[in-house]
Amino acid sequence: MKKNAFAVAGMLVVLSLGLASVVRAEEDYKKFGVRMRAIYVAPDESFDSRLKGFTVSDNIIPELDLEYFFLKNFSTELILAVTKHDVKSSNDEVGSTWLLPPTLTVKYHPFAGSTISPYVGVGVNYTIPFNSNVKDVPDFKVDNSVGYAAQAGVDVKIKDNLYFNVDYKYVNADTKVKIAGTKYKLDLNPNLFGIGVGYRF
Repeated sequence: MKKNAFAVAGMLVVLSLGLASVVRAEEDYKKFGVRMRAIYVAPDESFDSRLKGFTVSDNIIPELDLEYFFLKNFSTELILAVTKHDVKSSNDEVGSTWLLPPTLTVKYHPFAGSTISPYVGVGVNYTIPFNSNVKDVPDFKVDNSVGYAAQAGVDVKIKDNLYFNVDYKYVNADTKVKIAGTKYKLDLNPNLFGIGVGYRF
């Protein structure tokens, strides 16, 4: 009986030490991150068939994102940026719209802590168009939209807290545009190609 009791006590001590080491390892990783990227925004736009010949221009913008690791291999990222796009008809600029597309994703980092750390993520996007206008159309508006976002990228450690980053996102932004009182379908669906640096603490 005593032998069994000592064996159980020994196992409990070993398990406790093991659990403590796991918890310590989980606590050692850096939980917060901030990153600046240069983003190439390429809308994969699709206008209503009644608006043939219309396109939306690409753009290059700065982007700020904030990241929080709630587990060693899982993080959540909030992406903040503003982008302007020209609206063209038969290659002639006829108007423009600004887009504020805050996006929140949850990311999985299978090799978190490694020098090269790829990740994938999914999330939600809320696109808010503003200052939209088209020449000679007094009543022009692009509606807000809610959609999903998909993400993939890689972090490369430069030094202890500094990382180089390459990132790709696809944002589902299906909305409607109002022209002279009539609403038409407009799917913006931008592809976002990013490169930048991040700092973790």
